[in-house]
Amino acid sequence: MHLIIAVINNEELLDELITGWIDLGITDATVVETTDFLQRISHNVPIFAGFRSLTSGGMRHNHTVFTAVQDKDILDAAISYLENICSETSKPDQGIYYVLPLSRTGLLGKEEK
Repeated sequence: MHLIIAVINNEELLDELITGWIDLGITDATVVETTDFLQRISHNVPIFAGFRSLTSGGMRHNHTVFTAVQDKDILDAAISYLENICSETSKPDQGIYYVLPLSRTGLLGKEEK
């Protein structure tokens, strides 16, 4: 089993990614709105306001999508799909992804009968 973590910088790609992964059979993904740490510190800590010149100016929000995938073929298809939709934009810096092996997973809470 593997964990896919994808940080999507282009919000326009998010719906396409979700629907594409659902078509592949990935239905248990989680999406979290995230912010680059340099953006955050330059906006929230006055002493670091000078860092804004190193960033795009406004507070950039990303979306981080993560899911566990057991089937290797689905994992490969999910990564291929992610890479394809990001490259189709013809723009750089669409995001980043990681794939990590999972040694253990489990469900939490009371077991339903």
